[in-house]
Amino acid sequence: DHGWIPTDEHMRTKVPGIFAIGDVRAKDLRQITTAVGEGGTAGQGVFNYIQSLNDTSVEVKA
Repeated sequence: DHGWIPTDEHMRTKVPGIFAIGDVRAKDLRQITTAVGEGGTAGQGVFNYIQSLNDTSVEVKA
């Protein structure tokens, strides 16, 4: 899309598990405050995506 990455309102791209925020998104407004807000939205989306995988075969070690 003319060099921009299209996303939905949750910052999700067409590729599952890939999110985009800030100046790379296809949108009208490009300001740092907008990008910061998008970061929070994307962070929650990433968390939700990982939770949805429900993959118990991966062990996370501290």
